[in-house]
Amino acid sequence: MSADLPGWELLRHGGLLLDPPRLREIATHVAANLDPYVERDLRKRVTGLLDDGTDLSEFVAFVLEQACGFGPQAGRWLRGPSIGREYSRVAITKETIRPRHLWLGPNEAMLPVFIDTEKRLGIGKGRRGVSHALQWLRASGRRLALVTNGRQWRLVFAGLDFDAYCEADSELFFEEGSAAPQLAALRTLLQPDIWTPLAKEGVAPLEQAILDSRKGQAELSAVLGERVREAVEVLVDAHAELLTSRGFDIAPSDIYRAAVRVIMRMVVVLFAESRDLLPRDNPVYHSSYGLSGLLEELEKTGHRSGGRLARSHAAWPRVLALFRLVYEGASHPALPVPRYGGELFAPGDYNSADGLSRALAIFETGCFERQCVSDRDVHGILEKITRTKVKIRQGRSNTWVPTPVDFSDLSSEYIGILYEGLLDFELKTAPAGDPVIFLAVGNSPALPLSRLEAMDDRAIVALLQNMKKAAAGETGEEASEEDEADREDDVDDDEHLNSSDAEEDDAEEDDHDGGDDVAVGDLDARHTTRTRAEEWARRAVTVGNLIRKPSGAVTPERRLAYEEAVGRKARQLVSRVVLPGEWYLVRWGGTRKGAGTFYTRPGLAVPTVQRTLRPLVYDPPTGADGSLNNEASPDLWTAKPPEDILALKVCDPACGSGTFPVAALRYVTEALYESLILHDRVSDDPERERAVVRLIEPPDGDSGPEERLAQELVPCRVADAEFEPRLKALLRRHVVERCIYGVDVDPLAVE
Repeated sequence: MSADLPGWELLRHGGLLLDPPRLREIATHVAANLDPYVERDLRKRVTGLLDDGTDLSEFVAFVLEQACGFGPQAGRWLRGPSIGREYSRVAITKETIRPRHLWLGPNEAMLPVFIDTEKRLGIGKGRRGVSHALQWLRASGRRLALVTNGRQWRLVFAGLDFDAYCEADSELFFEEGSAAPQLAALRTLLQPDIWTPLAKEGVAPLEQAILDSRKGQAELSAVLGERVREAVEVLVDAHAELLTSRGFDIAPSDIYRAAVRVIMRMVVVLFAESRDLLPRDNPVYHSSYGLSGLLEELEKTGHRSGGRLARSHAAWPRVLALFRLVYEGASHPALPVPRYGGELFAPGDYNSADGLSRALAIFETGCFERQCVSDRDVHGILEKITRTKVKIRQGRSNTWVPTPVDFSDLSSEYIGILYEGLLDFELKTAPAGDPVIFLAVGNSPALPLSRLEAMDDRAIVALLQNMKKAAAGETGEEASEEDEADREDDVDDDEHLNSSDAEEDDAEEDDHDGGDDVAVGDLDARHTTRTRAEEWARRAVTVGNLIRKPSGAVTPERRLAYEEAVGRKARQLVSRVVLPGEWYLVRWGGTRKGAGTFYTRPGLAVPTVQRTLRPLVYDPPTGADGSLNNEASPDLWTAKPPEDILALKVCDPACGSGTFPVAALRYVTEALYESLILHDRVSDDPERERAVVRLIEPPDGDSGPEERLAQELVPCRVADAEFEPRLKALLRRHVVERCIYGVDVDPLAVE
């Protein structure tokens, strides 16, 4: 990423602001080098600021106007008293908030600048200034602002129920006497061109890139869901013999749920490690238990000798030990880990009447009966769930770029999207004597080879068209783009696209179809089956016009090029070969649609929850005629009393992965916090360093034991910087216990 936008990796980040594809788009707007005179003047002013000898407001104005280009020709500045009352907003504490500097540009462009005098933004008392900026943005219907104290320059983004930022430090603006990458990154992000919409009521390029990054994160999670499904396949394949001999009486659906549970354990552990919920910095944990440390070790071993991974079987018992550590905890002073318990990490039982528990027991103990899970299998599983691909635009087409998964950015909503990818599948075994072929068209159908070979030309054309239509109906515009890409008119373009696709598919084929630990007989059978499948695929490519025939005179060279393109497309079309008796996961139309299990993305769930719950937790303002104005702006509504909010019951009768309940939790918690401040339910304990929060007040002001039971004690004073996050953590607990309910009949959704 540093090659795309110099200095980006040196900035401090909180939440997801720009993902790699959008970062590349912003990198095309890299700011020109600073004028030497401006650079010298800026260096001098930075030195004076660090020595507390520079006027803060003047310094901020100089950086934005002279260094970043927000001069008179770009727009106009309002500062201090010149900022009118129309730009003032009221905080939940009844304070009036407005920016210190405000830039107004063409097409309603705006850059609000909030100046804080605290020495550290977002930490300690510096939280207050950032909180005010976010409140102002949400009340104004804006999303982007700059918060600075001269030393730190924080670009903040306020979403519906999340926020993100990146921050530069003026102490790092210069290195060895010249402008440093951090200054270049800040100047790129703060320049008029990307803050100005192309048309009125439009969205500025920077804001659009950040919004697209949120969509891109959803795309990343969807791709990760597919990768998790592939990891489930690797796990099931490794235990195939044990599942056949020990799990013959276990339903395939229970085996699938057990395998998903094991892989989701790994996803949850990676999520916990990324947020320091597990002691990844502990040397004992990192070297003997942690998944991040295990992946590092396996990658080093694989680089030295790939064959060693296939012959070693030490990694999977280590993963199982990690599961037991999370479930039971550890009290050893060298590795203190609390007992988390929970059903997700509960061990399986061979003697249980529940098929899921018996299948779990096979996955957890099978490696001690025989060497079934090699280190290469474990490396493959970890690589699939820690590496993914993101789609970027390249020329006239889209291409997929490999990227690591940052689990710290994956909130519960996006883990829900991951869950959605698992709902489409069910576990099957290939019938005896008839291999199954996965086709790289539409939603990757899996069909018996005998059925494919029995099709005539008309049936093949109908199959290809139906598969594409089915994919287009489910994935909308994305599928349309993919279908359009498949219908390129130029043979040379087809060759280029298909060659790259074929390389990727060949790599995936290697993962599925062979390796050092595969028997020679299996390799021969797989090669023979793939040859038969590719012969059918060449016929399908020809009759389905997947490669356009050359027009005009057909020379030997053009015919050869056409035949090579057909061969590449045929190899691409056969994505996987499953031999008789092998396990595989396949999409099944009735698995998700028939069960009524669908996932609602946060982009729809969050505004739906807010529109539904607003009149239940807030009171609308009154109009001039005294009637309630239900159409008023959300910032004009006032929170109901805490008793009314805590009496609210919100139920999602088909909660799935919990997107609606989580959105409701966040919204109701925020309303409850505002209500406590508005109705003066928070006060300091005069005798101790703590605050008293009165959630429920008795009628007529009577005090007594009931009142004390409804009080919460926060171990800090109201004015302390940590008061707000501590109180909100307590309020979330109350809201979860009293207000939020979820039900689902799908056991996988509960997982």
